[in-house]
Amino acid sequence: MKAAEAQTQVSDYWTRRAPAFDGVASHVAQASLWRDVLAAAFEGEEAKDVVDLGTGTGACALIAASLGHRVRACDGSEGMLAAARQAAAASGLDIAFEHALIEEASFAPGSADIVTLRNVLWTLPEPMAALRRAHAILRPGGVLLVSDGLWSVAAQYRSTYPEILANSLPRHDGLTEEDARMMLAEAGFGPARSWQHLFPASPYPGDVPMFVLTARKG
Repeated sequence: MKAAEAQTQVSDYWTRRAPAFDGVASHVAQASLWRDVLAAAFEGEEAKDVVDLGTGTGACALIAASLGHRVRACDGSEGMLAAARQAAAASGLDIAFEHALIEEASFAPGSADIVTLRNVLWTLPEPMAALRRAHAILRPGGVLLVSDGLWSVAAQYRSTYPEILANSLPRHDGLTEEDARMMLAEAGFGPARSWQHLFPASPYPGDVPMFVLTARKG
């Protein structure tokens, strides 16, 4: 399956799941923990320009905005983005949402201090392209925050993609921290710092091994 076709099918899949997604989402069930972890990982209280790539229902975008940052976000799934917009409005948060795939979003090079990619890389036909896009969007010295997990440990909680679609996604089974560190280095980022130790246990059902990493653009 070609990358463009796979990406369209992934977006359509998450639009179908969007209405019920936040009912079981970790960032809702453990909202205060996620807020504390991201606040620590952002390293500083001054307002920054944040871009959330693949925002889904807005987990990172909502937290960043609640911390006082200026936030822009994109997603290819209109259904997930509608949920994110509704959540932002309900919380009185000003977030600029854009319906666009990561590679097509209008974020200018060098326009962000922080870029976030939470539970996105495993859904992409070309995950390295997303990391390189994040690198381009960041200003020199800017920080990428990436979080994901080894979803094959508890696959019952993840996607039910058709087999042909799942097989077209190189990280469909998920990522380990070691995988992510190697990918960040390949994309041109500096040494990564981990933050998942701030969770008392995995925030996902099935005790999924997960990570939260930050790395700077040189």
